This record gives sequence, C-alpha cells and structure tokens, in this order.
Amino acid sequence: MINHIFHFSQSFNAKSTSKNSLCESFIPNDYFDRLISPNHTIMIGPRGSGKTTLLRMCDIEAMDIWKSEKSDDYRKRVEFTGVFVPTDRFWKVQYDRIKDFFNNDKSVMKILNSSFLYHVLESFCNSLIYKVSYFESGSVRFRNVSLSKSHEAELVYTLADIWKVKFNIPSLRGLAIALSIKKYEISNYISSMESEGCIGEFFDVLDSNIIQLLEVSVQIVNQFIGTTDEKWCFLFDELELAPDIFVQPLIDAMRGGPQNILFKLALSPYHRGISITSDPSSTMHKQDVSFINLSGVKYEGEGFAKALAESVFRREGLVDDIESYFEENEIDRNKDISELSYKDNSFSDYLERMGLKGCNYSDLSTEQKSIIRRIQFNVHLRNYYKKDQLRKQGRRRPSHYYSGFLNICRILEYNPRMIIGVMSIFSGVAKAEGEVKVYRQLKCIEDYYKSFKSLLNTIAIESENRKYETLFDVIESIAKYFADEIHGEQFSPDPRGSIVFKNEFNEHYFEAVGLAMNAGALISDKVGTDSFYDIDNVKNSKVRLSYIFAPEFRLLMNAQRHVDLFEILNENKIRILDVTKRSESQMELPI
Repeated sequence: MINHIFHFSQSFNAKSTSKNSLCESFIPNDYFDRLISPNHTIMIGPRGSGKTTLLRMCDIEAMDIWKSEKSDDYRKRVEFTGVFVPTDRFWKVQYDRIKDFFNNDKSVMKILNSSFLYHVLESFCNSLIYKVSYFESGSVRFRNVSLSKSHEAELVYTLADIWKVKFNIPSLRGLAIALSIKKYEISNYISSMESEGCIGEFFDVLDSNIIQLLEVSVQIVNQFIGTTDEKWCFLFDELELAPDIFVQPLIDAMRGGPQNILFKLALSPYHRGISITSDPSSTMHKQDVSFINLSGVKYEGEGFAKALAESVFRREGLVDDIESYFEENEIDRNKDISELSYKDNSFSDYLERMGLKGCNYSDLSTEQKSIIRRIQFNVHLRNYYKKDQLRKQGRRRPSHYYSGFLNICRILEYNPRMIIGVMSIFSGVAKAEGEVKVYRQLKCIEDYYKSFKSLLNTIAIESENRKYETLFDVIESIAKYFADEIHGEQFSPDPRGSIVFKNEFNEHYFEAVGLAMNAGALISDKVGTDSFYDIDNVKNSKVRLSYIFAPEFRLLMNAQRHVDLFEILNENKIRILDVTKRSESQMELPI
C-alpha cells in the first residue's frame, strides 16, 4: 500500500460529487457562516480550496436535503433561494478564439453572449422547479412555495416569451427542456462556425444585459409565486473559466444592483482584466460585498482541516484525537544551538554578539528566550542540513520539522481536497499500524510535491537566454533564493521568505505570478479570511511560496521578511506561452 501512498485520482472533487454525497460529507465552517449571509460575496481561492463545495451547499436543493445536527439552524439563517451556476470549462477558450477569428462581428458576439445567458437561465429554471415541487411528508420543504398548474402555465408562457424559447409542454419542466434545446442549438451553431470558418444562417436568441434579464425574470417569478420580496442568490462557480465580459457585470452589479438578487462569486486569486475596485462606481469592500479569502489563512483553516481529517478517520473507526495518530518528534533547542555553534562560525559569532553563547535555554532571561524562540526553527533547519566532519554523506531526508498532523495540514495549505485525499490514505495506515510514522508522512508529502511539480512543468514560459522554460523553473529559482537565505554562508536570524512587487520591472512577471497563485504555488500573504485584495492587481500583493515546497527546498513555514521579486529574477523578462488558449482545467492537480 505504501508504494501507492499518494494516489490522487480517487480524491474528493465537489464538481463530480452527487448532491446527496456532498450533503452527507459536508462540514460547515466559518467560511460557510459568512457565505450564507444576505450579502453579495466574492470568494477567492486557488484550485481545490473548497469554493465549489461551499457554493453548492447554498443551492436550494442541497440546503433542503442536508441533514445534520446543525442543518436546521443553518436553514433558519438562510434568507434566499440559492441557484448554483457551474461554469463551462471551454467558454473562455472558445469565446476568445471565435471572437478574434471573426473580428468581434456583432452577430457572432450575440451568439456567444447568448450561450452564457441561457446557461444561467437553465440553472435558474431548475432551481425554480425544485422550489415549487410537491414533496412527500417528511421533507424539510426549504423555502418551498405552492404554484397551481394554471399559474405555472401562465408563468411559463410569460418567461418563454422573454427568454425567446419554444416549449412543447406548458410546464416549468417543459421550459427547462426548451432551454436545454436552445443551448444545444447554440453550441452546434458555434461549432459549425469554428469548423467552417464562416457565419451560418442566423436564428433568434437573447441579446440582453445579464443583470437586467435576471432582474425582470425574478420580478415575474416572484409575482407568480406570491412572494414579491423573495431574494434569489446566484452562485457562480469557477468564474476564472468564464470570459471577462461575463464576469465584470456580475461584480459591478454588487453595488446598486437589483434588490431581490444576490450574487456570490467564486474567483481565483488572479484574474487579469477583472477589477473589483478600479472604477469609481465599483464595489466597495465591506460596504456592498463580503470578501472571503481561502488562501493561506492558518487559524480558520486549522480547525476546519482537523474536523475534515477526523471525519475521514471516523469512517475507519478511529475516534481518538487526530493528532495522536501521527508520530512527531520534538525539536531540541539546546542540541541544535550547541551543534550549530560548533559547525558554523557565523552562528557562533551571532550568539556571542547577542550574549547567548554557551547558555542553556532554561537559564535565559525572558527577553533572551524570546530571541531564541524567533530563530529556533531557522537554527534547527540550518543545523539539520549542515554537514560537519563526522557527516559527509549526501542529502538527508527532510527534517521531522515537517512532520506531525498540524504541520502536514500547513504544508497542504489547509486545502480541503488535499486534506481529504491525504487523510484517506493515512487513516488506512493508522488503522493497520496504530500510527503514521514520520517517514511515511514525509514520503506522502514528497509524492504530492512531485505531482505539483509536474503540473507546473506543463506551463511553458519564454524568458531571456532561455533561463526559465516552465513555470516550475521560476518557482524553483525563488525557492533556491529563499533556501540560500537560511542555509547560505552567513547565518541570518531573520531570513527573507516572502515576495513583494515594488520595482516597475515586475510587470514582466505578473502573468506568471498570477498563474502560480491560481495553481496554489504562490500564496497571498493575508492576515484574515476577510482580507481584501483586487484580483487584477498583483502589484500591491505580498506573496509567499506554498509550504508544499518547504521540505524539498529546506524552507521555513512561518512569516518572514520580504524581498522584491525583481531582485530574485534579475531583470529576466518572462512571458507565458499561449496563455489565452490554455484551458484552466490544466491548472488542476489530477486528484
């Protein structure tokens, strides 16, 4: 089993999970508490950070069938009917390609835009069907309303006229079928344009502003169901896959938009061309919209990761404290200080300057202990990997500094998909052997690192003198720079380990940095889950390497001083190759 310790293909993926399975395994958290608030919400996070799960759980059907100790309490707090809107993975690539080929022809643009409109309307119609459906006794009937057959038929005639679809049966299900057929016709039309290189015979489709269309549609529906103040919440997932022309209006509508409509949007950390704040009338953080940052947040992530892991272990009958199943060795401060002082003259000189040479930690003053605590992990790593006359062998395996349950969660950046995948493997080991040994923990992390490296190596870049050929080459260069801060010739009590973008030359790196952030290789260094940053503005960000790189490159896993990226990459211009033609699905680990 250990030979296949990190097999990602069977890991949890919310996009392909049934609603029943999703609800059975769902664990609410602080992010969900904020997401269900009656406000517009922008949720930012890299792939696998849980955005899809959180949005899908806000959908009316998921909220209705969810059964847990807390589900009734959550339902009482939800003041909207949720409409989950998945994003077609091929929209952006196809849209940009056809738009450019036909030079923004108006009739072509109308067809392309209509594909998005009908996709949203189909999701809206399906949620409406669930809302008015009759359920057997025992159902929760969350935000369910009654609608007579005659009123349903009137509603269908009204909506079909506005939506420009033809139905065979005057029912909401008949309307949903008509929308599916219209989507199919549009898809075929677009495919024929691509293959034949010309515009075919035109047919009637919607040509509306998405916000105005949803506003009038919701108003009509609310009139028919007899709840004119009913709020509808459109839950847009994976908008990094959608063309910018679809995304920006949704963000702009969060300020002064329709009264009966809420938008909750899932976005990647970087989305070129999309801005939350650049326009004077744009959304203002904490006034018009709540902001949920799922990247690199330790304290909220730690508790949720523990709950996720415990749920996985319980399936194997393992009910003890989750941390007890993971072997973990304590770091010996005194031993590390003594050994490094002997090996490293620069460290010995540092101790002497600070009045710490030859002292035992327990004998130090409060201020001196504080100094030692600040450098203890730096000292440990430098000592562990530094050779001396007694050890001349090759590279050592990663330090036990990277082992233990909490450290594994930190290395995985509290990514729910990763946590579930890794803990599913570790639970089997713990059941068979009682605990997960350090070497097995480190082997698992190494395998995940290799998968991540392979992913980043698929992203080709162009640079001067061909110094960098893939995105991983850039990440590796950054990692080696930070490693030298820790393991270089001179001991540094405060090594640099994060990145800022002050120099104007950094604009040549922003595209690569953005892709690295979306993949989870670079993490925005924010202090809280409601921390705000504009997804189009890398310049004002502060980022760090994902901790998944820490064991391989012997790096620290705590807050560190920053350095300008310009200083690391040495004026080497970087360009992502064919980024507009790249499917964002390529930015996802095969898990």
